[in-house]
Amino acid sequence: MYDLRPKGLLDLAGTASLRRSLLKILPEQPRVLLLSLDDVEVLDPHHLAILPTLDKRAMRDCGARLDCYASPQTKIGRRILEAISWRVALHSSRAAALATADAKTAATHRAYRWLPADDDAIRDARSTVRDCCRRWAIAQIADTAQLVVAELVADALQTQTGLHLILTHRGAQLHLQVRGDHRIGGRDILLVALLSSAYGTTVGTEATTRWAALRVRPAG
Repeated sequence: MYDLRPKGLLDLAGTASLRRSLLKILPEQPRVLLLSLDDVEVLDPHHLAILPTLDKRAMRDCGARLDCYASPQTKIGRRILEAISWRVALHSSRAAALATADAKTAATHRAYRWLPADDDAIRDARSTVRDCCRRWAIAQIADTAQLVVAELVADALQTQTGLHLILTHRGAQLHLQVRGDHRIGGRDILLVALLSSAYGTTVGTEATTRWAALRVRPAG
């Protein structure tokens, strides 16, 4: 769970900082995304448009909604209610936001696997994805998911001694992550681009993650 707590003025610089903070979090596939707005000041209500934009990005990249909370008794709370309450999930307290988020994410599935950098890495990644799709009742996308994860692992293995494979299924989305301790890959993977609803690379201070999201189409 991540609980973002920005402070100060939500102007151009503030919205840019908030966006950067969220983009660093999304590759971790958080089960819950909370955003406290009680300590934020807004002079121009147009800057509140960043909130539904970030909510859409969170939904696209990891299938999680951004649950915001602010007391309706505060100036910021009243301003959000007046300006964009119909465009974002806004709660009156952290407890209310957390309760709603927990209810929405109760069915989240997640799996981890360490992949040594050897000839079996791609085979093991495909096997893990196939087994998870079967256990999570999304076997209809197993073939596509195996193709995507094979491309991600093959690209990452060029620069790694081993990889972390992380799978997350939430709602209508399966998220595949391949994480290494060094900068990985970087080439544009055409097959991943064609088969995924979203994909990208996130470079952190301690690890680099290549990821792809697949829409879970109805079975049958």
